[in-house]
Amino acid sequence: MSLLEEKLIRWYQEPAVQAHNWEPRLFWKEIDTRHPFGTLKVEPRELEVLFATLIGAPSECMAELNAESQVRGDYMLRGDFLAANARRHELPLLTRVYA
Repeated sequence: MSLLEEKLIRWYQEPAVQAHNWEPRLFWKEIDTRHPFGTLKVEPRELEVLFATLIGAPSECMAELNAESQVRGDYMLRGDFLAANARRHELPLLTRVYA
C-alpha cells in the first residue's frame, strides 16, 4: 500500500469526511466486511484533493491534476473542480481505476 493510500484511509476517518456518511465502498473495493479498505476504485489523487479540501489540509496532488488538465485544454482544471465540489459538500464523479 502506497503512502498516498495510507493517507487517504487516515483522512477518510476524519470527522469532516465522516460527516458526509460516505461508505468506504464508494472509493475502495473491500477485502471483506471487516476490512473495507482494500483496493482503490477511484483515482487516488482526485480523492486526495477532495478529502484535503474537506478537512482543510493542503493537497499534494492538486497542482499535478491541474497541470494535466491544462495540457488537455479542459474547460475547468480538474483539481479546482474537485475542490469546488468539496466546498459545496457535493460528491463529484471521480475517475474510475481498473486494476
